[in-house]
Amino acid sequence: MLNFKKDSYRWIVLVSCMLVYCTAELVRWNYTGIAMYLMVDWNIGKPELGILGAAFFYAYSLGQIPWGAATDKFGGRKVIPVGIVGVAIAMAAFALCNSYYQGIFFRVLLGFTAAAAFTPSSAILSRWFSKKERGFAIQMFSGTGGGLGEVSTFLLIPVFAIMLKGGGTFLGLAGWHGATLIMGFIVLAIAIFAATFLRSDPTELGLPSIQLAEDGSNAKKQSLMEVTKAVVTDSVFWVFTIVFSGFVVGTRLVPAWLALYATEFYIQTVGLSQDAAIIAGGSMAVIYVVGRAVGTPIVGLISDFALKRGIPRAFVIWVAIIMMIGMYYSFTLPIPSPFLMGALAFTSGILINLFPLMGVVGIEIWSIRTSGMIIGIVNSVAQFIGAMALSASGFMAVKYSVQGGAFYTEFLGIWYLGLAYSLFVGVCATYFAYIEYKRAKQMKKMPSPSEVA
Repeated sequence: MLNFKKDSYRWIVLVSCMLVYCTAELVRWNYTGIAMYLMVDWNIGKPELGILGAAFFYAYSLGQIPWGAATDKFGGRKVIPVGIVGVAIAMAAFALCNSYYQGIFFRVLLGFTAAAAFTPSSAILSRWFSKKERGFAIQMFSGTGGGLGEVSTFLLIPVFAIMLKGGGTFLGLAGWHGATLIMGFIVLAIAIFAATFLRSDPTELGLPSIQLAEDGSNAKKQSLMEVTKAVVTDSVFWVFTIVFSGFVVGTRLVPAWLALYATEFYIQTVGLSQDAAIIAGGSMAVIYVVGRAVGTPIVGLISDFALKRGIPRAFVIWVAIIMMIGMYYSFTLPIPSPFLMGALAFTSGILINLFPLMGVVGIEIWSIRTSGMIIGIVNSVAQFIGAMALSASGFMAVKYSVQGGAFYTEFLGIWYLGLAYSLFVGVCATYFAYIEYKRAKQMKKMPSPSEVA
């Protein structure tokens, strides 16, 4: 009975990692649901909003490698709580900001500390879940866990901001300031939870090592740096990184602008007041989150099912990239009804949030042992590309905006940017799927290592 409980502890680890990733998603988009208030309070426009968003991700990209390397060396149980406490402190500091440049500074701090969420958590989960369950577990972690964070930022922060707008305060702070501080306390509570329940590896509970079962005993003969060097000098690794970045660019452009995009839709097309449209726009973003939370674990299950039948996960990735191209094109068209916008938001939530599945592919091609460093390098490059796309997106929106046009014409440049990059990634994804197909055929001819159930 005791062994059964220990074996089931992986689900407690999964829940802990989901909550940890919830904090990263919450803080990365903490400004979007209150964008209209920030634009008025700080006297800024769309280009400045794009930079405000990107400031987080430049620092986030820089943080991937050190947090990932620290996880491989010290274990995620020690690394993650430290980073999330830092996120809580930076979130509280952002709540006190009274100017655009103060906001930029604390968004940078938020970005670096929030990097302690995704890469270290992915590394932990790769050690706790075997190939049989890894696709589902990773997408539950990212899809549902990240979705909780996005719901908080897209819906709860603006709701709290409106509640505190009419004279109410939280610890002396009103409006969006008080709403942001509330979220800071929630992040702190999650950091305490993670410190209590996370475990870096099954061996800490006396369970067999999934890493040794999949990597093989020979993996121990090479140092972490030797394994990492072998990976990064493989040309396939860089094709893999480009495909990974295609999803990351999507996760920068769509969530950053969807709430504002939908708000403008409700103001211009439905005729709602600004406050009502902000809530409605946030609700549309929540539909996107539902797609992410519900749809991505299903895709993870599909990839697990396909892998058992000899179909590489890379094929699932290829289909998603092709569909993403259609997604961007759809955003450039007039959307006649909230129902169709909701359908597009729901589908977008699934497609752009499949990047953790790419992490699973990378781990299974290369090594669980160095998963923190490898995912850190990939995510660092991808996040930098995503940050550049987000930086450019506000300027693209202004450049390609149609004067006096419908609401969606104000955002055309953003979707053109995503469409162009996804077309390039589609070519790379096609090549990568072909390489993985060949590798899968070769693996069938070789004896597979024993796998922990």
